[in-house]
Amino acid sequence: MKTSLTEIMNWEERFRLNFVNSISGYNGVHLIGTKDENDNTNLAIFNSIVHIGSSPPLIGFIMRPLALERSTYKNIIATGYYTINHVHKSFLKQAHYTSAKFPVSVSEFDECNLTPEYSAGFSVPFVGESNVKLGMKLQEDIEIKANGTRLIIGKLQEVITEDDFVQDDGQIDLEKANDVCVTGLNQYSTASKRTKFPYARLSEIPNFKRKKRPDNIVFDEESQEYNANLLAYGTNIGAPSIEPTGVSAWINTSLNSFNHSFKNKIELLKNEYQSLIDAYEVNELVYNASMNFEPIIGKVYHLYFSNKKRKNFLSLIPPESWRMEYVGSFTLNNDKIWKQVLNESK
Repeated sequence: MKTSLTEIMNWEERFRLNFVNSISGYNGVHLIGTKDENDNTNLAIFNSIVHIGSSPPLIGFIMRPLALERSTYKNIIATGYYTINHVHKSFLKQAHYTSAKFPVSVSEFDECNLTPEYSAGFSVPFVGESNVKLGMKLQEDIEIKANGTRLIIGKLQEVITEDDFVQDDGQIDLEKANDVCVTGLNQYSTASKRTKFPYARLSEIPNFKRKKRPDNIVFDEESQEYNANLLAYGTNIGAPSIEPTGVSAWINTSLNSFNHSFKNKIELLKNEYQSLIDAYEVNELVYNASMNFEPIIGKVYHLYFSNKKRKNFLSLIPPESWRMEYVGSFTLNNDKIWKQVLNESK
């Protein structure tokens, strides 16, 4: 694929938004906690946290243009303090939905069932569920004139985390902390360590231009020595070939067969487990909604969100008949289990 700026700008808006947001690669996922001058709390998810410097410790993030009211920005400017909280797998879904457009008077802590946690001497709430929490003080508010966004730079005031997450060299083990990352706006992944290299010094740079030795040359990369004379088997081209015995061949074949069968069963269990989780979430969603009637088995009902009551409700009225915020369509089976169905009129 090769595309130009002109082509990108002519794409459908949502497709362009997802594409451009994801091409920069994986980003960390964080919740920024703030409080206004009347002690009303606010929580918002960000994927633009960036390291600015270590001495003093400075961390920045990007704030979208202020054409709309941004409670996070307004509170930071008013109080000068905020918290940055790493998001991990156990509350990822709750963290994601803090991005919904709640009224200014509503706290995302309350609506998304997250715990405001306070540290002595720090007036702004942390997220109690987070494994890595940072207390920040505003240092600079820089407008990026190219698109009207703002770079907010804060100085680190305190860190709250488990001793076990800090490695011997000082780095935070984000895999152990169950951190998640994101590409685009809503495609989340888990963080895992792949490898670790020493600090890059000119005197220790490997010879990347060194030619690879032929396959018939016996060389130990770890000791950087030729060691054919130390091996217990012949290594030259004329040496007898090493072939597995009949029993070894049978073991290898049987082991491959077992592994294939075992992996298939694991995949089936994983798929069944995911189906159960999906079914549970659907039923939790519907059964927690308001109902003013007893549903009939096999009939299709439609779920809507009421801005007035801040709650979902079930109705027989199809979504094309009014302008309520449509959530989905569902039907009840004989086991009193709700299943989501496709509303073909949508």
